[in-house]
Amino acid sequence: MDACELDAIVFSQVPEEVTFQVGTIIIATGWDIHEPYGEYGYGEIENVITQAQLERMLAPNGPLEGHVRRISDDKKPKEIVFIQCVGSRETDRTYCSGVCCMLALKNGRLLLEEFPDANITICYIDIRTNEKGFEEYYQRAKDAGMKMIRGKVGEFSEDPETKDVKVRVYSSLTDEIINIDADLVVLSSAALPSRGTEQIAKVLNLDTDRNGFLTESHFGLMPQETKTKGIFIAGFAQGPKDIAYSVSQARAAASKVAEMTSAGEIELELIIAEVDKELCISCRRCEKECPKSAIKITDAEGAVVDEINCDGCGICATCCPTQAIDIRYYREKQLYSEISAILES
Repeated sequence: MDACELDAIVFSQVPEEVTFQVGTIIIATGWDIHEPYGEYGYGEIENVITQAQLERMLAPNGPLEGHVRRISDDKKPKEIVFIQCVGSRETDRTYCSGVCCMLALKNGRLLLEEFPDANITICYIDIRTNEKGFEEYYQRAKDAGMKMIRGKVGEFSEDPETKDVKVRVYSSLTDEIINIDADLVVLSSAALPSRGTEQIAKVLNLDTDRNGFLTESHFGLMPQETKTKGIFIAGFAQGPKDIAYSVSQARAAASKVAEMTSAGEIELELIIAEVDKELCISCRRCEKECPKSAIKITDAEGAVVDEINCDGCGICATCCPTQAIDIRYYREKQLYSEISAILES
């Protein structure tokens, strides 16, 4: 294949919109990285980079072929500082990004392999190594010579002549102020919901938490299901997690999809809302209040219940001004009959 044929193939790939019907959906939209401009000199001081940029430097197929150098003068760094929880575990983003601790430990180990004489320091709030083998990896990193300082970085400035970064951090474990002249500073910035998550949530009628991640029906019992039947979530779309956790969630979501589609039919709850067409006045209160958008108002029929999405919560029945909606097997006349029987006995 010559260059002309390759160019023809590349330019023939144009965006195309395709419409088709599906029975189930898995949302696994990943995540984005917080760009910490203005924090710890990022964007202003040359030798302050993010973990994502360091990963690119360390990549064998990257621009530096895996050999890390200082941005300002292309020299080998000898004093490297990692700063954790940049943009997370704060007032705006209270959550932990989940992967930063192990990422810093892994990249620190790689830097020590290339620069055995380098001093590598990690400034952290808490080192979170709760998965299988993570604590052992953390201990090996310390045994390899990596320094750990539990404390937030305070003063931060650049030496105009050497381009070194002066870092001042308070160690809460030793109760002392530590000053470091760093050649390179690496920021572990926060993980964010992927762009477009809010739009997906609106289109598919899903809920998001205060941080913008999609929420599940029940954290412990239904971690892959959403409030809309047939739509499942996996990976970072739900919240921060590592690769192993994301893979296990994806497999669980796939099994749920297979469970719904392989049999050709699904079982529905009998306890759902039903509408008395003669009493319905199409006021749309039920349509507005339904948390799952399982009831719609049509010109021909009035209120129509989507029996697949309705879970019989009863909100529509309580807000109906004409009492046109009942919950099957919990109809008002049934409840009155029970009460009357109890009083008679």
